Amino acid sequence: MMEALGFLKLEVNGPMVTVALSVALLALLKWYSTSAFSRLEKLGLRHPKPFPFIGNLTFFRQGFWESQMELRKLYGPLCGL
Repeated sequence: MMEALGFLKLEVNGPMVTVALSVALLALLKWYSTSAFSRLEKLGLRHPKPFPFIGNLTFFRQGFWESQMELRKLYGPLCGL
């Protein structure tokens, strides 16, 4: 591996590999947690923008029916969550 990275003149050590793998893992987790959120957009349904990892769970703090009525006011009778 050192020969393959020889042109970069970097010394590969344990902490550097750990940081690189951690960054790659976090990027993969963010992509995975938000990839399913684009399905409603592909269907053409209007919806509130979800947060990574938790989606729209914070939307239900005020209660299910209250949240549904607010969605209906904001996005019309046909919307997604």
